[in-house]
Amino acid sequence: MGKLLGLCAVVLACITIGSALQCLKCAFTIFNIPCHTSTVTCNSEEVCAVIQGSAAGHKLIKKKDCVAQDKCDKNSTESYLGIKYVTTYKCCDGDFCNSGATLPSAHISLPMLLVIGGTWFLRFL
Repeated sequence: MGKLLGLCAVVLACITIGSALQCLKCAFTIFNIPCHTSTVTCNSEEVCAVIQGSAAGHKLIKKKDCVAQDKCDKNSTESYLGIKYVTTYKCCDGDFCNSGATLPSAHISLPMLLVIGGTWFLRFL
C-alpha cells in the first residue's frame, strides 16, 4: 500500500512538468506605487519578468508580465517624448515568481510539496 501511495505522489509531481508558466501581470506603475495585478499564462519560450524603466538614474516605471527569454538580464535604451530611458528586464522561471513576495530560488511547486508530504506520511505507515 505504501509503495502505491509513493508511486501516486511521483506521478502527480510529474503531471505539471511542461505545463504553462503562470505569472503576474501589472500593466504599468510609476515611482514603485503598487498596481493592480492579474494572472497571465506565458507562451512557450517566455518567462516571468519585472520590467523597470529608469531615466536620469531614477527608477520611474515598472510593469510585470511574460517576456521572451532572450530579453532577460539585458538593458535597452529607448526614447519617449525626447527623454531617453533605460529598460531593464529581471526574469525568473517559476509560477508567480515575479510577485516579489519570494525569491525564485525559494519557490516550491505544489507537486514537489505533495512529494515531500507523501514521503513524510509514508514514514508512519
